[in-house]
Amino acid sequence: MVKEHVKLLIIGSGPAGYTAAIYAARAELKPLMYAGLQPGGQLTETTEVENYPGYPEGIQGPEMMMEFKAQAERFGTEVRIGHINRVVFSKEVGGIHKAFVDNGTEIHTQSIIISTGATAKYLGLPSEQK
Repeated sequence: MVKEHVKLLIIGSGPAGYTAAIYAARAELKPLMYAGLQPGGQLTETTEVENYPGYPEGIQGPEMMMEFKAQAERFGTEVRIGHINRVVFSKEVGGIHKAFVDNGTEIHTQSIIISTGATAKYLGLPSEQK
């Protein structure tokens, strides 16, 4: 088993995860992000995003998430594909938390940001596809 030590682990790679990564990387916390089961989050399945500031003409969801990723990496975020399947939080103030990756890696970290987002739940109605 591989053990790693990082200052900050971010679980999830949607808009919230990348925003946290940008701020943390700019603060020189050297964040490590695990993208999860759906890298880029739910926006990677969205076509036109018209309600997000900074994109007056709208943008395609996958393109937007590629821009978020590029900005986070520009400041030093390391983004990995993988799934954190278990976390053991320290009960001590300032203690070290442990996160376990699906590939067997064990990550020891001072801080964890969980930004796993949401997934759509469909009922199977014909109108949902419209």
